Amino acid sequence: MRKGEILSLRWEQIRNGLIYLQKTKTNTSRQIPINETLNELFKGILKRQKVGSKYVFTYTQKQKNQGLLTAINQEEGTRINSVKVSFTNALRRAEIKDFHFHDLRHTFANHMIMRGVSLKEVKEILGHATMTMTMRYAHLSQESKKKAINL
Repeated sequence: MRKGEILSLRWEQIRNGLIYLQKTKTNTSRQIPINETLNELFKGILKRQKVGSKYVFTYTQKQKNQGLLTAINQEEGTRINSVKVSFTNALRRAEIKDFHFHDLRHTFANHMIMRGVSLKEVKEILGHATMTMTMRYAHLSQESKKKAINL
């Protein structure tokens, strides 16, 4: 999913093992299958979350005022609008350089392709309007190319 789709995800969009998206970049609806790992993650979030929160990703506690460093002062249950600071901090701690949130979509697509998922399936899951766009995500490793030749 795109960052905006993730951050605006509501509980009502998750049902029957799928995430239902209506408002997408390409103005088309799509359904994204949920694997067991993600399903368990959602269950854990729901258990810890404030009752009645309509969004999946919310603040879990009121942010403390720390003078000039306070960027947001949100109440519990408020939708998270940005992950810029936390994502940047995570990259710094992991010593990862030159990486952006959107690169996660590329990595996901590459791993799916390298494991044998068809380009059409990747196109549908990522919500691309054209196969040309999906091809921009298809960067195969040398190892997967060797496997293909050996087939």
